[in-house]
Amino acid sequence: MTPARQLRISLETCEVQHPFFLGQLEALQQRIEDAVDGAASRIERVVGPSRVGKSMLIHALRRAFPEAKVDGRRHVPVLVVPVPSPVSPVLLPSSVLSALGLPVQRSITSGAMATRMLDQLKLAGTRVVIFEEASHLVEAGARVPPRSAGDWLKTLADSHNLTVFLFGVPRLERLFECNEQLRLRASASRRFLPYDSRIPENMKAFHTCVATYANLFRESGYPIALPSPALTWQCYLLTGGLIGVLSRFMQELASQMAYEPPRQLTFVDCMAAANAIEAAGSPHFRAFANPESIQTEIPPAALHQAFAQVMKDNDLSVPVIHEHCGGSR
Repeated sequence: MTPARQLRISLETCEVQHPFFLGQLEALQQRIEDAVDGAASRIERVVGPSRVGKSMLIHALRRAFPEAKVDGRRHVPVLVVPVPSPVSPVLLPSSVLSALGLPVQRSITSGAMATRMLDQLKLAGTRVVIFEEASHLVEAGARVPPRSAGDWLKTLADSHNLTVFLFGVPRLERLFECNEQLRLRASASRRFLPYDSRIPENMKAFHTCVATYANLFRESGYPIALPSPALTWQCYLLTGGLIGVLSRFMQELASQMAYEPPRQLTFVDCMAAANAIEAAGSPHFRAFANPESIQTEIPPAALHQAFAQVMKDNDLSVPVIHEHCGGSR
C-alpha cells in the first residue's frame, strides 16, 4: 500500500474525540444505559448544523450498543432509523421495519404497518430508537403534518416504554413548537454547535483537532509546511468551527497527493484542497487565499465572521458572550 493511500485511509477512518463530541456522546450513552435498565421512556433531540458531527455521534452510539444474540434470539437494543424524504404516514413505520432488516408489505394500511412495527420492536428487544435526519419531518414536501408526526413519536415512545432520539438540523425544533404534548414530555434540546472562536477553550479544542490531522500527515511522510497557529487559523476561516468540514478538507488534501511521493505540503497544496470543497466560513474572509497571511495573525473579527456565517446559514442565533462569566455561553 502506498503512503498516500495509507494516509487517505487513516483520515477517512479517523474519529477525532473532541470535547463537544464527547460531551454529547457521554450524556446520550447514559440515557441509553438507563433505557436498557428499564427506566422511563425519554424523548431527546440533538440539533446542530450539517457537518457538525451528528452522524459520527450516531455511529458511535450504535457501536457502543451493538446488535447481539441473546438465548439464540436477535437482540437490537439500539435501532438507527434514517428518516426518508419526503416522508409519509406509511413511510414512518416502514422505515423502522426496514432498519430492522425486515421486508415491508406496501399493500397494507398505515395502521397495520404500525402494529407490525411495534410487534417487531418488542421481539427485537429494542429499547432506544434513533431517528437520523429527523428534520425531514418538518421540511417542505413532508406528507405528515408536524403535529401528527409529533403525536406518532409520542405514541411510539409510550407503546413499549421506548426512548426516542431525534437528530437533525435546527428546523427540527418546529416539530416541538407544533406539538406542546411532545415538547412538554421531551428533554431540553441538546445543541451541538461548532467551536466559537471568541472562546479561548473552544479555539484550543479546535487547534487540537487540526493538530491531530496534521500529525497523521507528518507520520505518513507528508508534513504540512505551515506554522501550527497559521494552519489552525486558516482551517477555522474555512470551516467556521465545524469539525466535519475540517475532516473533509484534510481528506481532500490527502486525495490530491494520491500520485505524489512523500513530500512537504505547501500553502499552494492547501489552497488547492480548500478550493476543491465547499467552504463553510464567510465569503468575505476566504481561507488559504493569500500566502502572506501565514506570517500574520488572523484578526479575531475575521475568525468570528466564519463562525457567524455558519450560524446564519443554519438559522441559529450567535450566542452572546458574557465577559464576567469567563467567556462561557
